[in-house]
Amino acid sequence: MTMSSESDIIIVGGGTAGLVLASRLSENPDLHVLVLEAGQDQTQDPRVITPALWSALVGTDSSWNFMTEPQAALNGKQIPIPQGRLLGGSSAMNGMAFIANSKANVDAWGDLGNPGWNWDTISPYYNKAYTLTLPQSEQKCKELGLEYVDQSIHTSDGPLQVSFPDALIDPVANAWIETVKGLGYPMTSDPFSGKLYGGYTNAATIDPVTKARSYSTSAYYLPAKERANLSLITGAQVSKVIIETLASGQIAATGVQYSINDQVVTAKARKEVILASGVYNSPKILELSGIGSPDVLGKFGIPVLVENPNVGENLQDHPLVGISFEAHESVDTKDDLMRGIPEVIGKAMQEFQTKQFGSFTVGGNYSSAMLPLSDFQRDLSSVLSSVTPNQLDAFGAELVKYVSSVLEDRKEATGGYFTYPAQADFKGSGPETASIDAKLPENYITICASLLHPLSRGSSHITSSKPEDPPALDPKYLSHPADLEILAHHTRFIDSIAASQPFKSMLKSGGKRSPGAPADLRTASADEVKEYVKAAAKSTYHPTSTCAMLPREKGGVVDCRLRVWGTTSLRVVDASVIPIIPTGNTQSAVYAFAERAADLIKEDLAEA
Repeated sequence: MTMSSESDIIIVGGGTAGLVLASRLSENPDLHVLVLEAGQDQTQDPRVITPALWSALVGTDSSWNFMTEPQAALNGKQIPIPQGRLLGGSSAMNGMAFIANSKANVDAWGDLGNPGWNWDTISPYYNKAYTLTLPQSEQKCKELGLEYVDQSIHTSDGPLQVSFPDALIDPVANAWIETVKGLGYPMTSDPFSGKLYGGYTNAATIDPVTKARSYSTSAYYLPAKERANLSLITGAQVSKVIIETLASGQIAATGVQYSINDQVVTAKARKEVILASGVYNSPKILELSGIGSPDVLGKFGIPVLVENPNVGENLQDHPLVGISFEAHESVDTKDDLMRGIPEVIGKAMQEFQTKQFGSFTVGGNYSSAMLPLSDFQRDLSSVLSSVTPNQLDAFGAELVKYVSSVLEDRKEATGGYFTYPAQADFKGSGPETASIDAKLPENYITICASLLHPLSRGSSHITSSKPEDPPALDPKYLSHPADLEILAHHTRFIDSIAASQPFKSMLKSGGKRSPGAPADLRTASADEVKEYVKAAAKSTYHPTSTCAMLPREKGGVVDCRLRVWGTTSLRVVDASVIPIIPTGNTQSAVYAFAERAADLIKEDLAEA
């Protein structure tokens, strides 16, 4: 049975970007907006609301539970890639870290051939999305090292609530700040100024009053929910965009086809279709709709309506490596929570519900650092030149140029570090590595280092013509030789942090560490460190760029107004359009992109 409906704007995906668009576009009462979300509304689910339970949705039906292809440079390891399949998308199940981007990174987006995209243009949209609240206690601000916060930058009263962990007694946070500062990397400016460099306590998308998760559903959708011109359908699996050739010869998106409760529904769009389905599902829907590479579509008998081999290409992610260090018994870690000890969980839940205090008020991590290559004296030019210009596509050459400029600037970060008070598995392969899982009997503190500017690029493509089949994800982690070199040097610096005071005082002298990790990365050989990196690497879950905003000849899928090349009335607005992966976490960038996109769409509709 096939049903039909009609709206002005159809947004495919009620996730981070999709709900920002729904809220902003439905501000016009004359514009009817329909949001189609494959997952369910879980706004009352404690696993969504409670910050410390952020990983409990991984591996459930609330996640797409993607898995990479075997990664050749990681000894064939397969890495799980959770993505939110619920209202709010990944903003409903991420670790909540709200980290800025660097000015150099944003300016690079514009330099690729995207006029109107630079720091001066985009930074107001970062600010528009959120409201930042400092801890009430000056002592807590000092303990967390929040002197760097410049209140003149955070002037917005945006819908997303962002705060710091003031309802927690945690000596590790202060030890982290002082240790990284002592190593020569203090945070001297507010990260949202565009200068992202040093060790600091990062903000998180947590309401400062209720201590509940703040995300696109609570911040954007719920306040707009009762608008007569905004409709939401959950459990709607979109199979394709309906593409028609107009009398003018233009290729137009006129609606979408989706299934719900075993029924096939055609939803017509009077003005636009916007894909906001995420880095893996947006290119998948384009390919299922006949937009993509003839080589990919031809394998599954899908007619090519718009030829673009760039769809699903340029996949970028931040690979990370970590080490878990055995902590003193006096240090309050989350290992017992991860082990599911009833009395520990009961006490934490009671503190959260009655006092908005304690372990349950904290998400994934809040002690971070953005650092350059501290001990990398080798000239990288030989590594970068190993891929000669005639071997690179147009975008690859631009990416090498950008990464080279960052590496040459000692005030630009190339490694992202963070710590959290629990152990983690860095050696496993497959579904068991998807979440933090305390298996060892001791308590641990983990320090991770991620590669912020990877040169390795992968792909995400359909595996059949069936909408229910997952795409093939191949990030090609560390396939570029420079990536392994750089990440190995950042991984080595983990032991420099762990061996420095006052952080060192948190750890047991001669205590256990992650299985397979060298006894001391500082004295291990280069080959030993690289072998550990290849064995231990996993994803930070920051994928971008599979529908990159670039000129078509440089590998673009959408133009600078986020319109799909070769079409009219079809856009993509999510992390897939970010051309170069952000310096920090992707969450703040997606909110900024969506806010900016909403204004662009409003402008274009007014001119139509």
